[in-house]
Amino acid sequence: MAIDYSKYLTDDQKKKIIEDRLSQFAAEAYQHSINAQVAQSLGNEEGVENAANALSILESAIDAHEAELKTIK
Repeated sequence: MAIDYSKYLTDDQKKKIIEDRLSQFAAEAYQHSINAQVAQSLGNEEGVENAANALSILESAIDAHEAELKTIK
């Protein structure tokens, strides 16, 4: 069963939601970048790897949201 959210959200509301999420993702990416720097300076390879994994996930999320944003009129 798919929810028909289009009858509840205008295109402007959808754009705002996506733009807000993109800002949140960017803030998270910034934090993980700093975490990676700290981990690297401490020689914490696991921390560096965890930050890299988180950044990869965020990059995918950003790509998906940007693609969706392009489809909204």
